[in-house]
Order: sequence, then C-alpha cells, then structure tokens
Amino acid sequence: MITATRYRATAEINRQTKLGSEIARAQIDISTGKRIQTASDDPIAAARVAELRRSQADQTVWQRNIDTGKALASQVDTTMANVEDMFNRVKELTLSGASESVSPNDRQAVVAELQALRVTLSNFKTATTPTGQSLFPVDSALEISVSGTLRLTATDKRANVFDDVALTAGNGSLDSVIAAAAAAIAISDPAARRTAANASLTDIDIASTHATDVRSAQGVRAARLDSAADAIVETSELLAEERSGLEDTDVAATVMRLNGKTLALQAAQAAFAKVNRNTLFDLLS
Repeated sequence: MITATRYRATAEINRQTKLGSEIARAQIDISTGKRIQTASDDPIAAARVAELRRSQADQTVWQRNIDTGKALASQVDTTMANVEDMFNRVKELTLSGASESVSPNDRQAVVAELQALRVTLSNFKTATTPTGQSLFPVDSALEISVSGTLRLTATDKRANVFDDVALTAGNGSLDSVIAAAAAAIAISDPAARRTAANASLTDIDIASTHATDVRSAQGVRAARLDSAADAIVETSELLAEERSGLEDTDVAATVMRLNGKTLALQAAQAAFAKVNRNTLFDLLS
C-alpha cells in the first residue's frame, strides 16, 4: 500500500513538472513571438525556415544592388540632362558668334566659353560614382545582379555616350562637335565663318539629339530597375508571410493553452497538497 502510494506521488510530481515545463515553454513562445526555438521543435518547419532565411538574405543583397543601380541611373540622367543643356548653349554661342556684326572681342569670348564647355564635357565623361567607379565605364556597360539569374545594365559604356556619334562627316565625338564650333567662330572671314558655322550647327543638332537619345535609353534602364525593385518587394513579402506562418507564435491559441495548463497545474498542486496532508496512520487505516 505504501509502495503504491509512493508510486502515485512520484507520477503526480512528474506530471506537474511536465505541466510546469509546458507552461514555461508557452511563456517563452509568447515573449519571443516564435514557436520554433530549436530545430527539434519542428524539424520540417525549421528546415524550411532556414531556407527562407537564406532567400531573404539574398533578397536584401539584391535590393541593395538595385538601390545602387537606381542611384547610378539617376546620376546618369542628371549628367545627360546637363549635356543636353550644354549643347543648347553651344548652339546659342555658335549662332551668335557666326553673326557678321559680332566684334572680334565678342568672338574671342564665345570661343573661350566653348573651350570651357569642352572641359566641362570632359568632366562629365570621366565622372565617377560615390564608390569611385567610372560612371561611364570604358570597357563595358555597368551591370548589377538583381536576382540569382538576372543582371541589369545600370549605365552605358563611355564610347556609346560620348564618342561614337554619327556626324555629317562620319563618326565623331561630342567633344569634336564643340571643338569644330569653336574653330568655326575663330575664323575671321565672315563668309567662311558663316559656312563653317552652318556645318557645325548641323552636327550640334545631331549631338543634341544623341544626348537626348542616350538619356531616353537611360530612362528605360531606370524603369527596368524600378520593375526589379517592385519584384523584390513582392517576393520579400511572400517570403516573410510564409516564414511568419511557420515560426511565429499563434498568440491567441498559445495564451488559451497557457491558461488551461496553468489552471490544471494549480488544481493538481492543490489536490496533491491536500492528499499529502494525511498521516501515515491515515494511509494504513
């Protein structure tokens, strides 16, 4: 009889200990917001969560790449807008400098400003990114990874932007267009200056159109980067939703379970305490 009673007491203590552990675990799940504390809690879900975590890390890297690409695309757009404005100014200067009424001093001032614009254009051509890379790479267009399988062009290579321009006399550079305009205005003979200036104005219009086309192409690149960014956001939301469903605590259900187990433990403890108030003589009687 005593052995049976001791066995029942031990079993009851073990049951209460288990209830206490389950209560503590429920409290941890609620406080951390995570139902999976170790892989053994749910091996299949834990494996999937680990996979999702890696995918989310990749998404973060790709989003950072896209942000960098968008910043570069914006920098290129600003640069090409400045180039467009520059050739509008080159055209104004060429028209004014070609006039027969312009004084030699004024023509010298026009030539000086055109030469200064060539320096500015050279600075645009060799501009760098905040990380020190060439904004317009020499060898190939700058590409960035936006997914495991896709790379997008952020900027075009230098030659396509500044050098390979189909002018009236064949391919030439944007710099050569300004240089030709300056040379035309420097001619002292009015008739010869007018002839050279007219030829130069045609190339200036071509150069201006080229700058606009380059900027438009850059706008397409920026739009593709925006689309990639939208895709990243959508994918990230799906990954986060799936991960949350696997590892996050169902707080309402866990609170109900916690309350139930707490009541059960309190009742068991009360009953156990009452039973064990009996003396040995009570048990033997």
